[in-house]
Amino acid sequence: MDPMVDNSWIHEKRPPGRSGWQSKMMKTKVFMTVAVILAGTILAVSLNGLGSNATLYQSEGVVVDFGGYKTSWTDVDYKEIDDPVKLLVKASEKHGYTYTMGEDGKLESIYDGSATYSNDPTHSWGLWYVEKKSTSFTRSEGYGIKASDYTVTVWAYTEKDAEPAVAVDATGTSIYGYSQPSSMVTLSPVCTEIVASMNAVSLIVGTDSYSNYPSSVVAGRDNGSIAVVGTYTDPSYESIMHRGPDMVICDGSQYNQVQVAKTLRNSEVNSVVLYNAEDEKSIIDNIFITGVAMNYGMRALDVIESMTYAMNAIRSAVSGGAGTSVMVTLNTDASPTVAGSYTYVSDMLSSLNGNNVASEMNGWAHLTSEYVTKYNPSCIVILDSGTYSSGDYGRMLANLSPEWKNTDAYKNGNIYLLCEDIGELSQRASPRSVQFFEILARILNPDSFPGGIVVPKTIGNDYVSYLTYTKDLGFGD
Repeated sequence: MDPMVDNSWIHEKRPPGRSGWQSKMMKTKVFMTVAVILAGTILAVSLNGLGSNATLYQSEGVVVDFGGYKTSWTDVDYKEIDDPVKLLVKASEKHGYTYTMGEDGKLESIYDGSATYSNDPTHSWGLWYVEKKSTSFTRSEGYGIKASDYTVTVWAYTEKDAEPAVAVDATGTSIYGYSQPSSMVTLSPVCTEIVASMNAVSLIVGTDSYSNYPSSVVAGRDNGSIAVVGTYTDPSYESIMHRGPDMVICDGSQYNQVQVAKTLRNSEVNSVVLYNAEDEKSIIDNIFITGVAMNYGMRALDVIESMTYAMNAIRSAVSGGAGTSVMVTLNTDASPTVAGSYTYVSDMLSSLNGNNVASEMNGWAHLTSEYVTKYNPSCIVILDSGTYSSGDYGRMLANLSPEWKNTDAYKNGNIYLLCEDIGELSQRASPRSVQFFEILARILNPDSFPGGIVVPKTIGNDYVSYLTYTKDLGFGD
């Protein structure tokens, strides 16, 4: 990590905000039931444009992005400086950068006090912006734009065909320029776990009813320092306001949370809406967004680098392995709910020599029974946060539908049940998802890992016993 890149971003301009066994299998889920996941999939509407109308304050300034999520922010009043080049001058003065312009007037390099980032055949500096009511970057053809015309303006050092680090949340609101919060509310287990990974549980004064990790969150609810402010799908505006948070972190996969964010912003409560995590990048982006908004940018980079290092090491370990056709499901129904394309589970499978049999479907979707047989997965992974006794796995197999029993996965004994803690973890696109990633890697590539660790067909609260690369990446207390 480059120590000279300023990611602390503590500024003053944002408003502070206001101070039978089958029955058991289906009923013991704690979080992310089929209904909840489908609600997130169905209700995740296009969020473009929802941020601007509901945001009372929009940060003014400029971002300098050195790549690898290493960015700095400089507050500037657009009434004084609106020209991007002059904004770069201001940023350089504040952070001690030295920059050079070519004879053509284009930015060629920036020295950040530790390293020089120069244009070369693979990387180049460019001026980027996000249009108002948008979440997408556009690279400016010239430098003659006005920063005030856009939600955010970024000088970025990127690879060819790459974009800068995410700079707006799921509603198109800039993630930069907030004051560091002293109290927070998180509206989903993913939001809670990301804030916890910042070592900031002490800031949390309210969560949704499903947040139960790390243990300090549960302890906070028990001692009254953390209140329940609604459910994952139905957050309570009144309960949130009663806690008087400086910042609320919302889950953009839930329509009701997006609406609450709009209302909170109109009440001058800073609210950040995370993206629906469809892949590894969006999980990382959400961690970055949260860290930047909280002014915990350096800690966010630590989390991102730890996750990335572990996942790359696992990918390297399984490189060259034979492909395995896989179905990942939330239940054992004859027509199960499965992970299709545009889910982080499918993205993980593609990195681990797994061929998702439901890739023709989008999101978490119902797979009709005849397609279970048609797709014929050679491996099936069931995700369920319920608790199971030693005999439940055998009874589960015995009660599977004929379509399931016609699959190679059943015939060859390759059906895995991830339950209890790992079942719950696997359904959360949080920093802990790296541990689910390793479990999947070991299931699909058992011969790629030395050390004699054999993943059993049922894995529960003891899942950490089967980890090595990510054993210490629980991001807990």
